[in-house]
Amino acid sequence: MKNTPALNFELAQGLTHGLVGANGVGKTTLLRMMAGQFPSMGLRVFGEEPFDNQRVMDRTILMGIDNPLFDGWNVKKLFRIGQVRWKTWNQDRADELVDAFELPVQNYSSLSRGQKSAMGFIFAVASGCELMLLDEPYLGLDVQRRQVFFDVMREEQGTRTIVVSTHHLSEIEGYLDTILLLSDEPLSGPIDEIVDSIVAVSGHASQLDRALGRLQLPVLARESSTLADRAIIDARPKFAQCVFDQAKDLGLRAQEVTLEEAVLALGEA
Repeated sequence: MKNTPALNFELAQGLTHGLVGANGVGKTTLLRMMAGQFPSMGLRVFGEEPFDNQRVMDRTILMGIDNPLFDGWNVKKLFRIGQVRWKTWNQDRADELVDAFELPVQNYSSLSRGQKSAMGFIFAVASGCELMLLDEPYLGLDVQRRQVFFDVMREEQGTRTIVVSTHHLSEIEGYLDTILLLSDEPLSGPIDEIVDSIVAVSGHASQLDRALGRLQLPVLARESSTLADRAIIDARPKFAQCVFDQAKDLGLRAQEVTLEEAVLALGEA
């Protein structure tokens, strides 16, 4: 993990959390710490230090592109390993998802990248673990199977705690309850609070300058075009209405941004 400032966050149980940040910022490392694979300082999972802690690891699974299964084993043998490893393993669920993803029952090494993603996700769901950590879980999935992934995600929500590391917020934001952003200034919180507090204001440059001068709020990004200037403003925690009021008063246009745009702006600010 890069020299990211100390994190202070809590991921509530039973919710679905998005883990986001630039490449190399430490998302996979954090997931591995949560899964008990790496030592950590101060991290607690189920109230305990997770590293090499059997009580935590029996309730947790991490799957994703950087956590592959065994290449030399076929799908059925991998499922048998799952049955031995987790008392909560649900083979009926695994079989159901193999059919849903149309996954060929063959050696893991011969599966395509998308099929390996599907297999990892099936493994995570069938494990029955209370904490399901998914690292870029749908890389390589085609449109049809990506929809299967999202349908299954929806079915699993509320039955366990899910943490998803992703670069594709536009696709998954409707399935997330909170965001944990790893950046120079880490951020975590409910999605609606974040989206409601990041506002884009656009209009004539001079009027936009006046509005920004009055508001004295952080400007996360600004761009200019022949038609208008546009600024993305951090109005947290409770100044979004002030931004909308100032925009209206000065003939500017104000609107909420998408989660993806908000996270990108916050991550680069």
